[in-house]
Amino acid sequence: PHTKPIRDPKDAISRGFSQPFCLFRRWQKDAARCGQFGNADTFVLATACPQSMTPSQRPMQLADVCDNSFLFLSTLHSRKGSQISQNKNVCLYFDWLPIGRHVTVAGETSMIRDRHVINSYFQKMFTPDLKCYFSAIDSNQSKVIDSEFKEKFQELRHKLAQYKDSKIPPPESMLLFKVEPNHFEFYENSKEVGNVRLTYARFVEGTPVDNRFTFCANPDWVIEQIAQ
Repeated sequence: PHTKPIRDPKDAISRGFSQPFCLFRRWQKDAARCGQFGNADTFVLATACPQSMTPSQRPMQLADVCDNSFLFLSTLHSRKGSQISQNKNVCLYFDWLPIGRHVTVAGETSMIRDRHVINSYFQKMFTPDLKCYFSAIDSNQSKVIDSEFKEKFQELRHKLAQYKDSKIPPPESMLLFKVEPNHFEFYENSKEVGNVRLTYARFVEGTPVDNRFTFCANPDWVIEQIAQ
């Protein structure tokens, strides 16, 4: 069964959701169990060019949620990798609307370069075909495709296909990106409660907390309900 709809911040706190990661994990499990999603770990990642401030977004696969952060794999030389290296602020959007929910997460990104950790997630997350693809394309992701690129890509992909699955390594340009959130928005539409939007923001010294409209049951997070 799905988690019962949350009515307001007081309800969230009384049910053990005083910090956002608990609620996110619960909703993620609900999405995985409902059977309406091919993968409940899929999200949309939004980045922005620091010079023009032009936003861009693309679907991604979540590698993990641990240590109060979100992890995903990508290459440093891709468009998103290039933008993140210059502007660490990103936004993640989890679309679970078939069950009346979506979650938006904003935060700052850092890069993990530990090859052992990267390889562990790479082997766990991707099929043999995708491993071959990513390893062959390496630092050419987001680059223009021409005849020379096609020839080299097919040659590398053919060579990689000869290896056993466990021996296909992640490309050298692949990194693990770590997003440490500073803001969450949880949206839910239900017959029992209607539309509810809850925000969790990192507590900043001096933030007014009246426990009527603004709540802080966890020392790190402030919870508010906002209008639809």
